[in-house]
Amino acid sequence: MRRLAWTAFGYAAAIFLAHYLLPAGALLWLALSMLAVAALSRLLPRDHRRRAALLAVGAAVGFGWYAGAVRLCLAPLRDLSDDVRTVSARVTAYPTEYDYSTGLTVRITEPGLSRMTARLYDYSGESAALRPGDEITVAVKLRPATERYGEATDSYLSRGIGLLGTVESAPEKTGVWRWRALYAPKTLARRLCETAARVFPADVSAFAQALMLGEKQALYDADLDIPLRNAGIMHAVAVSGMHLAYLLGFVRLVGGRRRRMALAALPLMAAFAIMAGCTPSVLRAAFMAALLLFAPILGRENDPATSLLAALAVLLAVNPFSAGSVSLQLSFGSMAGIFVLSGPIYRALSERPAAGKRPPRRAPHALQNYLAAATATSVGAMALTVPLSALHFGTVSLAAPVTNLLVLWALPVAFLGSYAATLAGLLWPLAGRALAWLVAWPLRYILLAARLIARVPGLLLSARNPLVVLWLIFVYVLLAATWRLSPRGKYRPVLPVCCCVCALCAVVLLTQYRSARTPHMTAVDVGQGQCLVFCAGRETVMVDCGGNHAAANAGDLAAQALCAEGRGALDVLVLTHPHQDHVNGVQRLLRQVRVRTLVLPAAAGADTDPVRGILALAAEEGVKVLRLEEDTALSLERLRLACYVTLGRTHENGCLMLRVSCGDFDTLVTGDVTTTVEAQLAVMYDLGGTELFIAGHHGSARASGDTLLDALDARCAIVSCGYNGYGHPTEEALARLRAHGLMICRTDEIGNVTVRME
Repeated sequence: MRRLAWTAFGYAAAIFLAHYLLPAGALLWLALSMLAVAALSRLLPRDHRRRAALLAVGAAVGFGWYAGAVRLCLAPLRDLSDDVRTVSARVTAYPTEYDYSTGLTVRITEPGLSRMTARLYDYSGESAALRPGDEITVAVKLRPATERYGEATDSYLSRGIGLLGTVESAPEKTGVWRWRALYAPKTLARRLCETAARVFPADVSAFAQALMLGEKQALYDADLDIPLRNAGIMHAVAVSGMHLAYLLGFVRLVGGRRRRMALAALPLMAAFAIMAGCTPSVLRAAFMAALLLFAPILGRENDPATSLLAALAVLLAVNPFSAGSVSLQLSFGSMAGIFVLSGPIYRALSERPAAGKRPPRRAPHALQNYLAAATATSVGAMALTVPLSALHFGTVSLAAPVTNLLVLWALPVAFLGSYAATLAGLLWPLAGRALAWLVAWPLRYILLAARLIARVPGLLLSARNPLVVLWLIFVYVLLAATWRLSPRGKYRPVLPVCCCVCALCAVVLLTQYRSARTPHMTAVDVGQGQCLVFCAGRETVMVDCGGNHAAANAGDLAAQALCAEGRGALDVLVLTHPHQDHVNGVQRLLRQVRVRTLVLPAAAGADTDPVRGILALAAEEGVKVLRLEEDTALSLERLRLACYVTLGRTHENGCLMLRVSCGDFDTLVTGDVTTTVEAQLAVMYDLGGTELFIAGHHGSARASGDTLLDALDARCAIVSCGYNGYGHPTEEALARLRAHGLMICRTDEIGNVTVRME
């Protein structure tokens, strides 16, 4: 089976190189070059001849396959117009309900676009009743799925989605696909999720659904993903090999002999993979498990490297663009790390006592094995996934080994128990609720452990901090060098690990010192919205936390910005007004960062959304709330806030304006008020000496007026904006800022903008 491993490795390497580094026009030439290399490999010594030939042939196939996919799949998309067209399609998944739209995944059956998968967004809500297998006609605006929020992306292509569309009229159901029975596993998954929502207590229902089937929408809605991610156990709900191992263990317990187990497990794995959405992680696990089960039957030796590389090659053959899938990269990275490192780590941690010494008692020995296995598996999985997490998510959790030690024993109980309770609920709701009540306790234990560990400061690092990046490089170089230089089988990790811990402490101290040394403010890039962070010493003030059309929630982006500064708390959070692009990240921020005082205008009604939810969560988290009815001055030790409320009381739900001062440096924030309100502000208050101006209403033509700009002494203006349909920032507003000699910095062009308050 090693021949398959070398060929699959060459193929996968070629696909990743083609996806990330190489121009599409050179791929066919590279494929021919690899074939020439394969022919010339006969000149190499016998020991290397076969490997070189297999690698070269695999690479040639990979380059050629990716070039063909680009030509057949992407080239037609470039000529796609944005006109409204009526197309026929087949629904392939249950609709997803969002706040303002319904997401619908369909397979286009219209001639000219046939065999393409599209993700449609219906703002009328008429798509919610559709089911997998329904055939429809729909008027839709289609566009290539290669761009999101004005920037190139491969996230849709990696999932097999080539088109995005906006539904212009209600879809019309024209029939049912004759092979609709193939969607039966998805129907069963839907029934299981609905039953779990009924039988489980509300506090663990979303977690149970995610644990069983990877259904994370309810998990995100309840913000339960935050402690799981920060504690390093989000893999618990990313259905993968761990979950299949639980299922196969149950089948083996019931089925007994290995041949019978293989025959029974194959349809079970296929159904489970379809129910879990056929994500790369579950497909990888299913393929590897199939090789593990059938290798003895076929008279082959099971080889982990061959299984892993063969699974990767199959997924990349089905969809070469899945090389850009974060889920695929993390899944295969974690398994590769486990195969390479977990064994040696486990042997080092579970060494038996030397000859002549009294062996330990059975219970401590079992506990030692459990701790050694959990630590070895966790560290092995992290070895390759930490750089990927830093690259894709901007954060690194150091808590994973500890969290896994605490919860690994409870995961199989919770997973299999959730299935048992849900299946019982399908047959007899009362029995399902009784079982769910029992299973809820291990679920609560896992969530409690994650929440407690996630609150420990310093365990979540930000890759936005260059010191953290340097520390990661230092750790990998040091551990690899000491491993390579140590005598075989005598690696002692204590000294290099201690050096890594000392270096981490130095990074934390240097980060805090650097952040506290110079007062500064940062406009966080949250897409079309606003989030401003003011730091002076250990004092931290944030103004607004909201944004649209960004890759992540504004609250997560704001928390990452604070983490990069080594700050885990806010002294004051000011909300200028309750529009979504200024506050839709506040609730997720409150779940991650301690906020001492929340300030908002009283005109923002407490019984209206989203203020109602923000105030309820603030009360739950013990946040002091100030609802201002008149102009107010707030003073910390180094930061001073002048909040202007009266002028904007009837504008934009009571828009609050404020001036943030640090020493002699002043920053003016006007929110979304118009030039009329700005002019009144300039007349009523002395704004001279204001060095920094946050452009009003994200660069709207109706803000940042000449009267206000004349009253300021600003040298710089920050425009907090992103991809939008309003034309922000407008040329009129930018022209006024330039005419007054202001240097303009835009978050949509340069990302986070940091200004020293000196």
